[in-house]
Amino acid sequence: MAKAKWARVSPGLLSALTPIKGGTMVMATIAKKHMTIFTRSRRAPGAGDKDVKLAFAAAAHKTLGEPDRAKRNEIIANAVKGKGPGVRKVKSKAKPGSPLYGKVYTYPTR
Repeated sequence: MAKAKWARVSPGLLSALTPIKGGTMVMATIAKKHMTIFTRSRRAPGAGDKDVKLAFAAAAHKTLGEPDRAKRNEIIANAVKGKGPGVRKVKSKAKPGSPLYGKVYTYPTR
């Protein structure tokens, strides 16, 4: 088994390479001997919701000792499903003068 090579990456370079405009966070997680770098949108439905965070934390403690990543992901997904605000608000992108200008629509997320 070959060892992974280390690479140093500057945070400025990572943020410049991310495809999402505005409201993007560059995040990293370290597990055992590897680090995963990913981007996350601050505008995701339910992002930062207290109920979602509490459900995630409780589920994460239940995954301790589980070697299979797919099972860990399933445990977390089932725990977080149905939590959060339950609706997503979307403001119309119509131009001024349109009868749809300024309207806000709500969609269920569950």
